[in-house]
Amino acid sequence: MLYRKQTGYDEFKCIADKCPKSCCIGWQIVIDEDSVNKYTNTSGNFSDKLKAGIDYSEQCFKQNASRCAMLNDNGLCDLQSTLGEDYLCNTCRMFPRHIEEFLDIREYSLSLSCPEVTRMMLEPDFEFGITETEDEACDDPEEFEDFDFMLYDKLEYARDKMFAIAKETALPLQERMNIIACMSLKLQELYDEGDIFEMDDVTTDDTFETTGTSAMLSLDNCIKGFDALIEMEVLEESWRDSIKEAKAFWIAHKESFTTWKATMYPAAEKEFLFEKLLECLLYTYFCGAVYDGQIYARTMIAVQSTRWLMMLDSALPKTNLAETIYLYSREVEHSDLNVNRLIEYFESEL
Repeated sequence: MLYRKQTGYDEFKCIADKCPKSCCIGWQIVIDEDSVNKYTNTSGNFSDKLKAGIDYSEQCFKQNASRCAMLNDNGLCDLQSTLGEDYLCNTCRMFPRHIEEFLDIREYSLSLSCPEVTRMMLEPDFEFGITETEDEACDDPEEFEDFDFMLYDKLEYARDKMFAIAKETALPLQERMNIIACMSLKLQELYDEGDIFEMDDVTTDDTFETTGTSAMLSLDNCIKGFDALIEMEVLEESWRDSIKEAKAFWIAHKESFTTWKATMYPAAEKEFLFEKLLECLLYTYFCGAVYDGQIYARTMIAVQSTRWLMMLDSALPKTNLAETIYLYSREVEHSDLNVNRLIEYFESEL
């Protein structure tokens, strides 16, 4: 088995009650079956409170005013402090860690919806990278019977090229993202035509538009994308209000090339922050196309999310960048419905 981990995965530590946006508030926390059985058989002074805090029909923790029933007034988990970390369900034990499963390969990433992960990523000395280890374990082939390893190999190779382009600081980040988006479009065309073996040959030298203010980078196109975000399901209505505020800002500044250029072509130090964001999102989403064939759409989730976040950062000056990133991730990435809507949105561009 090959194990890939992004930078900071093993070093991450939850900051618990010091977290500015607790993962124990707002989300429905699903409990795995083994943990439900463990909680059902728990005895002792805490068992009554634990069992009363579980919705057994939905197999999740109940909420009190959107707060997990196990979260106390001090912002700490009563379940963990009373019974220990071993009693946490899989959801709580893993978050913000995420694992993508491929045949004999596991990719470990950290979710940007966690404020501490976002803080780590934005540190000046943090550079996105991937480490690899290997052992003798193997997957049961029957569990991956339909896995297309050839396609995965092509996607993995393409993603490595995209990572290299993302770090090509001789080019502005916008041009790097245009190149990556155009590569993904060519890869999608080859996949749709059944020419998977040709995917290795897609390079930055292919004859398609990759520089300047292309349609993908146009302000009109980016503003239009805000409508897709506004129509999504939300955890907090204030997030929808923020998107509407940002859309209004950019409509009002439609004729201001200076504002647009300053936002999309920031100084190197700030551009580096968005480069890391792009790399994190490419790592999380791109190779998932082996399961649904959505190469272009999954690439654009990374590319366009980065652009939207650049626009939000300029349009919402009262909200710092870290908060904008983790709120975006909470609202967009942690809803399968919203991710699927994004895939459909970008698929419609083909």
